[in-house]
Amino acid sequence: MDTSYHTPVLRDAVVSLLVRRDDGTYVDCTLGGGGHAEAICERLSQRGRLIGIDRDPDATAAAAQRLSPFGRKAEIIRASFSEFPVLLGGRGIEAVDGILFDLGVSSHQLDDSNRGFSYRGSGPLDMRMDPSAELTAGVLLNERDAAEIADILFTFGEERYSRRIARRIVEARQRAPLETTADLSAAVERSVGKKFLRKSLSRVFQALRIAVNDEFLELESALHSAVEMLRPAGRIVVIS
Repeated sequence: MDTSYHTPVLRDAVVSLLVRRDDGTYVDCTLGGGGHAEAICERLSQRGRLIGIDRDPDATAAAAQRLSPFGRKAEIIRASFSEFPVLLGGRGIEAVDGILFDLGVSSHQLDDSNRGFSYRGSGPLDMRMDPSAELTAGVLLNERDAAEIADILFTFGEERYSRRIARRIVEARQRAPLETTADLSAAVERSVGKKFLRKSLSRVFQALRIAVNDEFLELESALHSAVEMLRPAGRIVVIS
């Protein structure tokens, strides 16, 4: 078993809440490295089935290795979780017994500076869950106007200094494009100083990640579909 990608903190609690039938069909909409999916598969009989979905190719590769002992019991699909009703329909699945959403970013993604999810260290301003997507944090920060950047920081990060930070970002990119997470961190520091820096950086990076990956729209669509696809007595578990 490879646990190097990410080990879920609530693994046992999630499975206890989610799995009510050992012959049921379950969907892990945020597969990650397969930690929750592995625990679900361990609870299923040979008649049970697990569908794992993730748009991050690093995650699906790690999950494929982790879930390989379960054979056909587990199927991995690389896609956005908002697509799961169509994906299941194409496999003849009309209803399921449980659906899991583990929202946010994994420790593995945060630790990889090349993904740009964290302000610790320096890496490219990427933040895409799906590396094939066109929009990156760098494109957003270098092309959107100050008002739109401020709205993103306030709406998705509840950042109180959103307008000030947005102005500093625009001023910085007039000298040279923002290319790295260190460039962004420097602009934030010039806006808020050192006292509030860490909290502001956390909120700014969260807001940009949500915007780049359209996370709220994805989640809204998926939750509506999840309710419609659930069998009687089925369960939806959301970790936020």
